[in-house]
Amino acid sequence: MPRMRRLCRLGALAAVLAACQDSTNVGFANLIVYPILDSLFVGDNAPARNLIYINDRGDTVAPVGVRWTSSQPAVVQANNSTGALTAVGPGAAVLSAQIGSTVGQALVVVAKTLDLQLLLDTVYLMPGDTFTVPVDVKRKGGSAPPAWFKTVPSNAVFTIDSATGLITATAEGGPLPFFAHADSLVDTGAVTVVTLSDTTGGKAYYTILGTYIAHRSVAARGLNYLRRGDTATFRLRTFLSSGSTTIEAVVLTVRQPVLGASASPFIIDSLSPLEAYGRNYGYDPICQPLRNWGVWSRLLSNGVTLSGLSRYGGTVSITQVVPVANGQAISGRYFFSAQRTDEYYDPLGVLPIRGTFVAPLITDTSPCTS
Repeated sequence: MPRMRRLCRLGALAAVLAACQDSTNVGFANLIVYPILDSLFVGDNAPARNLIYINDRGDTVAPVGVRWTSSQPAVVQANNSTGALTAVGPGAAVLSAQIGSTVGQALVVVAKTLDLQLLLDTVYLMPGDTFTVPVDVKRKGGSAPPAWFKTVPSNAVFTIDSATGLITATAEGGPLPFFAHADSLVDTGAVTVVTLSDTTGGKAYYTILGTYIAHRSVAARGLNYLRRGDTATFRLRTFLSSGSTTIEAVVLTVRQPVLGASASPFIIDSLSPLEAYGRNYGYDPICQPLRNWGVWSRLLSNGVTLSGLSRYGGTVSITQVVPVANGQAISGRYFFSAQRTDEYYDPLGVLPIRGTFVAPLITDTSPCTS
């Protein structure tokens, strides 16, 4: 799938950007490029990004002698001396500004003049589940055409409504493709319908958009546990591991147990850095969660952990709860906005995260530890 490969490259670019913000500069000097994320259409011209330069004495001074470069000149060209941008082709590029040895970076995404994107291009469901495909269609200088959908004629695993994108899972199987169209454009996704036989083998898929871009097929696990005070609490963990090391994870915590599908959707509330990490100040989001919350984290290749904490307004929905050997299995979906902790006060640091899952649901009545 060409778009899938392109999005993997975008995720790599975003990870490079995140790592460079932490490790490129030396001493106390800092060069901030903003907006940290910007989007253009092919053919657009744009002025240089804004800069804040803090020298090695800690003084904010005018940025002089800036050199500009683009990691992908076939996507975005940057005038070396003025920083003016020209959008050449679709894709993403890391834009770098340099004064001496101090470097600041931002991500620029370029779209075609008519662009179609599946916001969640892989879906995991149980038989009987329904899910409406989220899609974004943009046209430069005009209203976007409506999207329409289809799948392969021999598909016995799911159906999809051509006008709305409503998927109905009918039988275990897959992955099988579906197609979203807008005018001459087409994007491809896939659906897998999963039936668990016991409390192993959970599957999930999520997308992250914004200044960190990722599409992940991962493991999934649901847990009803006792938070401090013997109050039942639900946690969903969708994660990517290498051996015993968690590379990336999305974790959602709800201050009540999942006993059936009727109680959802659950509203995801905000989680501040102090609430997430302030154990020395008496905060414990696992054993003493103050409200429902979500978090995303990624271990980068340089050992730095990039993370995002939920803002108010997301949801996690449980669509089915079914008995399996040694417990239960659940299916559902979630959406929330995670605020990058390294860009916590920048609106452009918000990462929209969407996912679907089929997961075992375990009950743990042992005392809570975190």
